[in-house]
Amino acid sequence: MKPIAVITHRVHSEAIDLLSSACEVMPAITRSAHARQEFMLLAHHVHALLMATPERIDDVLLRDCRRLRVVACAFRIPEHIDITACTRRGIWVTNVMTRHPGAEAELEAARNILDVLGGDIPRGALNEILQPAA
Repeated sequence: MKPIAVITHRVHSEAIDLLSSACEVMPAITRSAHARQEFMLLAHHVHALLMATPERIDDVLLRDCRRLRVVACAFRIPEHIDITACTRRGIWVTNVMTRHPGAEAELEAARNILDVLGGDIPRGALNEILQPAA
């Protein structure tokens, strides 16, 4: 079974196509985000989250995201994300280096997801994953 990736807002088809190579993608259908309550219903199953616009990610949301491994932002400054809470749970938070939103940023965020799902350290990582003691 492929990991599940949720996209919070509409993105260019190239990002969806790239993610589809390794994930079951649940893209946003409308211009509005998946409602927080709607995402909470999916939380137990989601492995990756591609955020096209800033959304709040906090302890309340994360407590139900037991499979979540990466939150990939298609923007530069993820100020609405509790990176410390993500790090405690072993979730990578990534951003993009491009200054231009759009297809380029969405593709870079999708690549960051594929890096994590492939077992690699993602480009644009904003946290260090706590490694279990050997």
